[in-house]
Amino acid sequence: MSLSMTVPASDDGNLSRRLTACDDITCNYGRCVLVDEQPTCECKLGYIGETCNETINDALSVPLTLGVLAFIIGFIILLFVLAFFRRRIKARKRKKAAEEAQLRNGAHL
Repeated sequence: MSLSMTVPASDDGNLSRRLTACDDITCNYGRCVLVDEQPTCECKLGYIGETCNETINDALSVPLTLGVLAFIIGFIILLFVLAFFRRRIKARKRKKAAEEAQLRNGAHL
């Protein structure tokens, strides 16, 4: 990979200072650029941070984990609620069947 840099004809020796400024900073997944004559990392897609050492996924891991956990807990609560109502409906059906059986048996006596 070759790095080409255009230098204005009126450059008065600042080129070496600009080139050595990036020697002080290590950009893990990016390249060093000068912004207002200060070395700064320009990160590749998917990386963030001062030295491009964090992935975007790292920044999302906590909210994503909490979201998945909340979904799972919500799903479990929903299952318990459905089981409760199902049990309640079955109890009503049993009670109704028992009452009908009593009426039938009581009418035959």
